[in-house]
Amino acid sequence: MRFSNNWRVWLAFKYVFSRKRERFTGIIAIIAILGVALSVGALTVVNAVITGFKEAVAEKILSLNPHITITFWNPDLALKIKTLVEKEIPKNELISLQETSSVQGLIIARSHPIGVVLKASNFSGLQRERGFKVFYVEKKLLNSQIPQGSLPIVVGKKLKDRLGLEVGDVLNFMSAEGMFTPFGFVPKIINLKIVGWFETGVYDFDLSLVFAPSEVFFAYLNPVNRSLEVKLKDPFKSQIYKERLVASLGFEAQILDWQEWNRNLFAALKMEKLGLFVVLSLMIAVSLFTIIAAMVMLVSEKKMDIAILRALGASSKDVMTLFFYSGFLFAFIGVVLGLVLGSSLCILLSKYPVVKLPSDVYPVEYMPVSLKFFDIVGIVFVSMFISLVACLYPAKKASEIMPAEVLRHG
Repeated sequence: MRFSNNWRVWLAFKYVFSRKRERFTGIIAIIAILGVALSVGALTVVNAVITGFKEAVAEKILSLNPHITITFWNPDLALKIKTLVEKEIPKNELISLQETSSVQGLIIARSHPIGVVLKASNFSGLQRERGFKVFYVEKKLLNSQIPQGSLPIVVGKKLKDRLGLEVGDVLNFMSAEGMFTPFGFVPKIINLKIVGWFETGVYDFDLSLVFAPSEVFFAYLNPVNRSLEVKLKDPFKSQIYKERLVASLGFEAQILDWQEWNRNLFAALKMEKLGLFVVLSLMIAVSLFTIIAAMVMLVSEKKMDIAILRALGASSKDVMTLFFYSGFLFAFIGVVLGLVLGSSLCILLSKYPVVKLPSDVYPVEYMPVSLKFFDIVGIVFVSMFISLVACLYPAKKASEIMPAEVLRHG
């Protein structure tokens, strides 16, 4: 007897969705599908959270930090390096180029010292940066007569709140750069006048970073080291342009890009994502043992059907294919339900962020979620591969059933 090519698929659907199965077998099958669905859903959400966190950290880093920093110690090199940068980096790829410097030291307010980094910058440029939630400058104070020896600054919100500072306050700054005398090292102490405050949401930035106008900064402090900070339209091309600049400048300056500064952080995030993916994939594998149990019970329940099919001319390969399709359907339903569950939860969390994170640990206020197409493809591939492997054993056992013995003993 010849069978139609589609009979195995049709019969697999009948076995999976039949209401005439034994109740216990049906319960085990539902538990198996739910186990796969929950595992796939968890894997989807975890991948989306890790990806979202990586993107949020990268956005903060790229918006608050330069993409390439060229540090030099001879002020006469500034013009040469600037000309070289404009030559090596196309104009349409260059967003900004500014000379800056930074000095470490202690801010002393109300007899409470806190270590900070005082950095020269362009206030108007910082106000346009996406990484700042707030960048407020009291223009009246900035343009008014600054007290003799005071440097106008903008402080972070965490520093402002911790020291109880207000716009207009005057502080003392003890610089790590100073001079050596017969009595020892004497630090340079200057007055700072607060003309504004900022908030980024990154705890370390808001607590330990202080900005001052570049022109006044260089006049007051005359720093030893200076830098040219480059921002690119495409930050991921920083390595290419860095290599060009290194080849041209040699040892006259130190050149670093943002990927070098944060290599350990992104490597850790990548390893964490891989580790969680492997662990949750093992969860899927464990849940698929329930599918194997459900399939073994289905094979035991359908022994008489198998014997009749073999008597009608179906081969052992046909029977194996039939039950392989049945197991595959169980797994497929579980994977689809898991993807729907996980994707729905990701969309919900991205639209309505409710999981608040501690600001002193994480650089974002709420748990970021970013669901990527290739992550979904990877999850589907791994889940279905494990499912296919899980379906082989019960399908093979079904093909080995001897129809004569089943028909003889009933």
